[in-house]
Amino acid sequence: MTILCVAAHCGIPHHHTDDCPDPETCHGCLPRLAADGLRLCEVDTRRLAEDALAAARLHDDLALRLMPGGRGGEKVATSSSGAPTVDGEVVEARSAIRATLVSLCRLIADERGHQLPQDATEALGGYVAHHARWLAAHAAADEHARDLRDIASDPRTRRLAYPAGTDRLYIGDCPLIVRDLDGAESVCGTRVYQYGERQLIGCDGCGTDETVEWWQREIVGDASATVDAYAGAADLALRFHRPVDPALIRKWASLEARKAERNEAYVPRVNRCGKDGKQRTLYDLKELREYAERVWAPVAA
Repeated sequence: MTILCVAAHCGIPHHHTDDCPDPETCHGCLPRLAADGLRLCEVDTRRLAEDALAAARLHDDLALRLMPGGRGGEKVATSSSGAPTVDGEVVEARSAIRATLVSLCRLIADERGHQLPQDATEALGGYVAHHARWLAAHAAADEHARDLRDIASDPRTRRLAYPAGTDRLYIGDCPLIVRDLDGAESVCGTRVYQYGERQLIGCDGCGTDETVEWWQREIVGDASATVDAYAGAADLALRFHRPVDPALIRKWASLEARKAERNEAYVPRVNRCGKDGKQRTLYDLKELREYAERVWAPVAA
């Protein structure tokens, strides 16, 4: 008997159930196969552990935002009496994370007969992560997966913890080939992000976890290649550890073209190299890297 993953957010990219309401806009709603003896697939079983650890880190990072303006040497908000004010939204977000982790720890300890971990958020997250496979086999595995995903990836909570948006960096669309239950192949295409200082970058679509360098080779390819603005921006974002808007690459090419128009002897440093099959303008990747080095190296120094 074929058992599908019960996680509500599980889905093979570009593959849909028979009752999918809108296959054109749906990212993919056909669940993966559940792992042997579990109610979740291998990807979502691993995500249980990742989300538990990520939620614990998020809880600690939110502590730095309890006092509005309290990070980076800025002035802390105060009440009319002069006492520091506490951000209620941050308190609520931290409480939700802690409540979920504590609840899961108690469930594990009660049903498995294990001792509870230390009463520290990092220890709670590690305890849940350690028992991820047991949770994936539990009768309420779908609820555990949903609850952990909610507290670890809620965009409102992440904006509270990282208001400048520096915790997430878009690096490109996943180019890997995935297979559905019938063996049909397609490109994953899921947007891939780098979060904070994590050593590995994961694709939520196909579940691949690899290093920055590995993704760079897969997404961009050889340094002598021509790339569109989005792939070029992803490559520069990875190399220079900063967000890069694809529009910036188009701006560079326009600036260089205007310089060449004004001075016939001038050789543009960023050139447009025709278009691809989808009529996207292509650029020389080596030129983009060298131009970025000229523009950003003094800043980095």
